[in-house]
Amino acid sequence: MSLVDLRDVVKRYGPLTVLDGVSLSVEKGEIIAIIGRSGSGKSTLLRCVNGLEPIQGGAVTFAGTVVNDPGTDLRKLRQQVGIVFQSFNLFPHLSVERNITLAPTVVKGMDRRAARELARTVLRKVGLEEKIDAYPDRLSGGQQQRVAIARSLAMSPQLMLFDEITSALDPELVGEVLKVLEEMAADGMTMMLVTHEMGFARKVASRVVFMHQGKVWEQGPAAQTLARPRTPELETFLSAVLH
Repeated sequence: MSLVDLRDVVKRYGPLTVLDGVSLSVEKGEIIAIIGRSGSGKSTLLRCVNGLEPIQGGAVTFAGTVVNDPGTDLRKLRQQVGIVFQSFNLFPHLSVERNITLAPTVVKGMDRRAARELARTVLRKVGLEEKIDAYPDRLSGGQQQRVAIARSLAMSPQLMLFDEITSALDPELVGEVLKVLEEMAADGMTMMLVTHEMGFARKVASRVVFMHQGKVWEQGPAAQTLARPRTPELETFLSAVLH
């Protein structure tokens, strides 16, 4: 059984159809790069996976749970599905440690000492263990984004969703965040990421999904699909982003 399964998903904002019958399955351990023009439905797709956006048609299933079922406990589901946005959303008045330990202590009832150890472990994964007592305003954008990733990892999710997490960063900081994602990929984390970093998608993603006009227009193995697009729409998109 797939870890994530979208079947004929429809999402509308008023008269505007943002997702138009999207079907997509993600297996455990896969890394899916979602690419496409602005407004093609990429970010909305991610937000439907963890129930941040209600859908108007179709079904979204995660690990056998129907996300859009009114009876589903979304708070519980989101402990299994981490999401990191382009804005870091760290609490500025809390230290890095407390930003990371807040959810494990409040949601999972972990004691503070164990939570601090956990914070150290996940910060080590993103190369920032020495910043455990720092506050977000003392960190660069790239460091804040890595703390946001560590905060998600602290909940031991089965799936990580990344929404354009490098787009707000200066070019020299992008590499340090992508390196963390590469290491997570090597550890076997299942990921869905909306990205415009084509080199990274080619190198790390197992599959590329090209969204166009609210539909999955084309998908396939990353290196092959990006090198030899089958549709003129993907070809046009790639020539625009790669030049």
